Amino acid sequence: MPGWEGNWAFAMMTCKEVSTLLSMGGLAEARWTVRLTVRLHLTMCRHCRAFKRQLEGLTRTARGTSASLDAELPKDFEATLSESLHRKPSS
Repeated sequence: MPGWEGNWAFAMMTCKEVSTLLSMGGLAEARWTVRLTVRLHLTMCRHCRAFKRQLEGLTRTARGTSASLDAELPKDFEATLSESLHRKPSS
């Protein structure tokens, strides 16, 4: 964030600034003063902590879904699918 490179890095960040930094994922590359200020904000703001947890959950879910989509299908997948689609439902 452009405003956080100067001498005011230890001023309290707003929730909007923290959530933007967390969403952009650039916190690891940010200056140590910015990371420290975000950490300080997170210790005092339960809403931003919840937002951070939600982002982490979404990230884990997206990575898990991506990994499962990359998995190789069994060789008999088409035959099994076709068989189950053409099977008459039991009453």
